[in-house]
Amino acid sequence: MSNKLLSAVLILITMSLLFSCNESEIGVFYGLAHEEKVKNYALPDHCTAETIVKTGGYLYVAASSIYKKKAEGGELDWHKIDSPSGYHNVTEMGLAGDTIYILAYDSDDAKPYLFSGSGDGSWERKTTPIDGKISRMRVANDVIFITDREGHLYSGDGSSFSQDSSLPDSKLFKTSTGNFDLTYGGGSYYLNAQYKLYRGNPGGWTEFTPMHNDKIWKDKEDVFTRLYYDEEDDRLYTADNSGYIYAVDSPSGASGTSWVKSDSHAASGMGLQGLVVLRVPTSSGSKHKVLLAGTGVNAGRGYFEVHNPRTSDRDYLDPKRPRHSIEIISDYYDYMAFDLSKASINSFFVDDYGDGSTFDFYALTYGYGVWKNTNKGDYVRGWNQE
Repeated sequence: MSNKLLSAVLILITMSLLFSCNESEIGVFYGLAHEEKVKNYALPDHCTAETIVKTGGYLYVAASSIYKKKAEGGELDWHKIDSPSGYHNVTEMGLAGDTIYILAYDSDDAKPYLFSGSGDGSWERKTTPIDGKISRMRVANDVIFITDREGHLYSGDGSSFSQDSSLPDSKLFKTSTGNFDLTYGGGSYYLNAQYKLYRGNPGGWTEFTPMHNDKIWKDKEDVFTRLYYDEEDDRLYTADNSGYIYAVDSPSGASGTSWVKSDSHAASGMGLQGLVVLRVPTSSGSKHKVLLAGTGVNAGRGYFEVHNPRTSDRDYLDPKRPRHSIEIISDYYDYMAFDLSKASINSFFVDDYGDGSTFDFYALTYGYGVWKNTNKGDYVRGWNQE
């Protein structure tokens, strides 16, 4: 390649990067010229967020404070709403029916408490057996699950809670930093107890850890990170902190040996979190299935992709970094140009418009804010920081 031709190619690539746009209609060129990246939509750029919920036509996110906006593209800007009076640092959020549940910390003692509300900024503090000592919360199938810092599990309807004694030693984990996740699908709850997985119902859990030749299918020190149930395929996914992905079909009736495991793991053995399956419509009318897996809190590598994670002849679960040759979720250069490619992604959320072809999907990160991408028909936009 001649020097003139090489220079021309480099100029074209550079101009493509500089003028790539997102929903703000302000490209990277504008950002560089004004010493800022792109216009965002009122959320703090360096907040940590874990959960978005959708109810009553609005989206709500807990990012230390609480923010809301109209769902399904009704508006771009987020609006801050009141946190419980005298409390701050809202860390988690869940939805039971139309009721929003949050964890918020006492402003004086920094102790976490459970609140419920309808999204208008009015909150009611709930009474639990572990007031001030709540560690984590999950809401699944309208049941609220909370843990304390010693690993005990409680469940209830928001009005009353009982401790779950059906787990070994009556604990999920033995340290305050233990992983905990819980989801529901196909008539069963699925529970991550750090080193083991369980299936069943509150008060009645059966071990459901991935097995291979009757032995647990992971290294002894590995812990499971997240759970994700794909309702359309009736399939359960999990991942571990070495970056392997596991999947099982018809999980409510499957055995521990029915799991399949990725042949390889994410680069450098990094943990994976925030699993989600997207079905992106193509110009031919079909849908391309992509499993996204966010990198853990200590990794900071954005997300990994698994294209067509389930096919008719075999499973393809090996996680790969987004690459230029396959641009399904967003333009590769757009993804690499912003901080999302260097973020630790905690979880994902999909806001489906209900028309069969349009949805927004959000990446929630540790300290890198909230990011949104939009699929419209067979067109996927770039990532935009909210």
